[in-house]
Amino acid sequence: MSDFSNIPENKGKVININGNNVAVYNNKGKMQTFSTICPHMGCQVQWNDAENTWDCPCHGSRFEADGKLKNGPAKRGLDKM
Repeated sequence: MSDFSNIPENKGKVININGNNVAVYNNKGKMQTFSTICPHMGCQVQWNDAENTWDCPCHGSRFEADGKLKNGPAKRGLDKM
């Protein structure tokens, strides 16, 4: 099991868990986990610390901290894990 204690409240980070990258968001002490795979074309999202969003570097999709779609071209949010 990974140690999430180094993720500040209301921030996110991509963490490798058992060989798989997982998007982890610290929602006021409760960890929420998502796939790092953008549902548009399969690129890996990255945490945007300035905007508190998950951003896809390939085509510009953005996701809220809780994985919900903010703007496309993706048509849906990140998959929960």
